Amino acid sequence: MKLAVLALEGCMHSAISGVADVLSLANHVMQQSGAKSRFSWQTLSLDGKAVRAGGGQTVAVDGAIGKRAGFDVILVPGSLVDHVTAERLQPQYARAGAWLRQQHANGRLIGAFCSGVFLLAGAGLLDNRRATITWWLQSELRQRHPAIDLAPDAVITSADRIVCAAGPMSWVDLLLRLIEMVDGKEIAKLCADYVVIDTAQRTQSIFMPVGYLLSQDPLLTRADLLVRRTGRSPMTVKRLAGALGLSERTLNRKFQELTHEPPQAFIMRRRVEHARTLLETTTQPIKTIARTAGYEDQSSFRKAFRKLTLMSPQAYRARRMERTA
Repeated sequence: MKLAVLALEGCMHSAISGVADVLSLANHVMQQSGAKSRFSWQTLSLDGKAVRAGGGQTVAVDGAIGKRAGFDVILVPGSLVDHVTAERLQPQYARAGAWLRQQHANGRLIGAFCSGVFLLAGAGLLDNRRATITWWLQSELRQRHPAIDLAPDAVITSADRIVCAAGPMSWVDLLLRLIEMVDGKEIAKLCADYVVIDTAQRTQSIFMPVGYLLSQDPLLTRADLLVRRTGRSPMTVKRLAGALGLSERTLNRKFQELTHEPPQAFIMRRRVEHARTLLETTTQPIKTIARTAGYEDQSSFRKAFRKLTLMSPQAYRARRMERTA
């Protein structure tokens, strides 16, 4: 795999150095076992000059972006800049976005993590595609780019040669997924094992602080939290109302005001969203996913899933697998 890291002003330096360390170690391990090195990488900036990272470090680069490129994958790090700086950097983001659009059109695989996802979104690469971003940036991403099919639980998503990863340290998950897509699962697993990275599937929901959720929308975020953390016990409107300290009648009225639909529809949407993430990121059987999403039987799960996605869980998983290629 030949990888290019796009370094822009304010980028997270940890990802740039971390990618080099992981791939260097992987090459070393392969050489020790008699195999050829598989990985090469370069760091690019818009003009070929060094850039200043978000933490103040100077990032040396290997060259400038250009029309011709000898790499398979482009990785876009997140950034550590305030809104004033981000506004000043808009012309650079626009130029980088145009380049990324062209590279994707030319068949290259594009990956971004944390706030780097905004660069892909601004370039129009995520419209009508499944994507994720770290939990504290999800509201902003929804507001600025409503056409994105946001997966709020997912740590990583893949769609049409575009991979998004959630948090600041999710570049590890991103790198392993990119390696898997280019060189296969065995090589990705080997890299993970030798750098002692846990590749177990997980969701962002376990990391979301209750205080943050409550500050966003007191009723809906509390309801969301209760539905997501119910486990395998099915959530009902009666149970939800009781947990929120409301009567069912009051709960129904408030949900109609806030979402223009009854609370049962909210529960179903949240369950199906969780199931979508599991179908995309795990190989768990449909029966297991149905139980995890809060459905006691597969028939009810399939009916709800089809109502919201217009396809069966099996068909959805098959389509997602095709789109990640």
